[in-house]
Amino acid sequence: MLFSCSMFAAGNEGDADSISANGQRDGGKAIRSMAQKTYDVTKDFVMGTLKNYLDSSGVKGTDPSYIALPKRKWRVSLTADVDKMNVDVRNTASEGNKSWSFDLEVRPPVSASSGVWVGYMGYGFGFSYLKTGRNSTNLALNMAAPRYSINVRWIRSSTDHKLKGWAEKGMSYQELVESHDYGYKIESFVFDGYWIFNQKKFSPSATYDLSTVQLRSAGSFIAGLMFNYQKCDYSSPDNIGLLVEANHIGKVKMNQLSAGGGYTYNWVPTPGLVINMMAMPVVTFFSSSKLYKYNWAYQYKDADRREINGVTITSDDEHSENGKVALNVNARLAAAYRYKLFVFSFFAQAHYLRSYFEGTSFKVFQWNMKATVGITL
Repeated sequence: MLFSCSMFAAGNEGDADSISANGQRDGGKAIRSMAQKTYDVTKDFVMGTLKNYLDSSGVKGTDPSYIALPKRKWRVSLTADVDKMNVDVRNTASEGNKSWSFDLEVRPPVSASSGVWVGYMGYGFGFSYLKTGRNSTNLALNMAAPRYSINVRWIRSSTDHKLKGWAEKGMSYQELVESHDYGYKIESFVFDGYWIFNQKKFSPSATYDLSTVQLRSAGSFIAGLMFNYQKCDYSSPDNIGLLVEANHIGKVKMNQLSAGGGYTYNWVPTPGLVINMMAMPVVTFFSSSKLYKYNWAYQYKDADRREINGVTITSDDEHSENGKVALNVNARLAAAYRYKLFVFSFFAQAHYLRSYFEGTSFKVFQWNMKATVGITL
């Protein structure tokens, strides 16, 4: 299930009025057909109050020559969503005269889904059907407002271990150890929020949830905060070769808190089309990792203990580390186009997050894309 919404503070009531084309060299008719600078006031106490709140929220304190409301506020959209995440974990350690290192690269399959979204002024609900990455679960919560934007994304993915039941399949223990076809479970939670300084002329909602219309090009400096959590669990007994190579480490967890600043820009090359670009370097000032170690015991086919036909895993020890300050990147590209009753949108966001510890390093590259085709009512 996908859920998205817009959240604003209520504004002052006013009379409905079509947006003027003052200052526009062309496209005035197109603008008037799709946008209005304020909203229709309704006197109904219950639904009218809610409608006034939602309609007023997008234009409070904004310049009507830059930001307007769509004339048709209800929207039904077909959606397509794609997610991908790569995790690299590198660990080096030594004990006495003995040292070891391992480099784990986790590449889960792309998760793609399609569905339907129905809503009013950016508030709505959507349901999607997962087409690929059948062992993946995604949940997204998006909020956009004149002064801020918030994104939350949770992903959980696992792979079916192709070596499960290796002994029954006639595989030897040596073949199991030499195989790199590992199974794993990964989980990712990312929160990022931005504060918009030029809320008078710039609207993140114009491309993010389509609850406003950007009439002229404008940009804004932004300040942001990010938190991300990653977990990678490969402690399956069928990963015994990796556990040996990793010196008993079978699960890792990482937390990061970052802050930064950047710039975002809404470019309006022609009436009805807006393209948004955002880049924000962030400084990760807090990071921590936890490593989980496991022991194993062998099961033998006969009393002579000559042939291994099974492995059991038990948890052993935990080790925590605090990381160093690191520079990371968060970027976004989005676009929206309105044509008569139809609206098209595209959104892509990428995070590149690194953490460095005394003996462990994490590198996470995560991106998602979303496209919609909708009709407005």
